[in-house]
Amino acid sequence: MKDQLDPRLLKGIEEFNQGLFFECHETLEEIWLEEHGKDREFYQGIIQIAAGYFKWEQGVLIGAIKLWRAGLGKLSVYPPIHLGVNLGSFIQGVKDNLNEIEVAYQKKGDSPALRVPVLACSARKRGC
Repeated sequence: MKDQLDPRLLKGIEEFNQGLFFECHETLEEIWLEEHGKDREFYQGIIQIAAGYFKWEQGVLIGAIKLWRAGLGKLSVYPPIHLGVNLGSFIQGVKDNLNEIEVAYQKKGDSPALRVPVLACSARKRGC
């Protein structure tokens, strides 16, 4: 197990937290394309969630719903802290947003304002 996180993961986390969802998607996709082991779906899950927030910004609610569901499904198999990333609170925040978006979509409403969760590193992992 590596002590240092991939700098691209750190960059992707920073981009996500700055609301640069498309950029986060692009950054983490570089790692995903190289990863062929057990962490491949971890990266794909975050990528899909970031893409979902990009769709939400565009007002494409069904796109956000589909991407968040797919991303949450992939991340649900990982422990609450994986590769130094605090998935527990992140996943809960995405689920809360998903619920809000689903209600708005069912009511044929506009894209609601959301409190986007923070993609945070665990203090126990160096490089974060």
